[in-house]
Amino acid sequence: MGDDVQYKGWVIEARSLESDGGRWRPYAVVIIHAGQGTREHYVSALPDIVCDTEQDANAYAVAMAKKWIDDQG
Repeated sequence: MGDDVQYKGWVIEARSLESDGGRWRPYAVVIIHAGQGTREHYVSALPDIVCDTEQDANAYAVAMAKKWIDDQG
């Protein structure tokens, strides 16, 4: 797992998962701390998206998470 990324007040945690065959599926958690609580959202790539390395998968996951955050307005 790589370093957390701060983006527009959210924390992005890349948590890509190794699949059978040694390939990686992009996956991230986006977190915001607001008031007394914490809000989390899980972002994963479509099933046919796999990467050769954990680093590539995490980079893809962070990009997906940033897009999700941007889409929230």
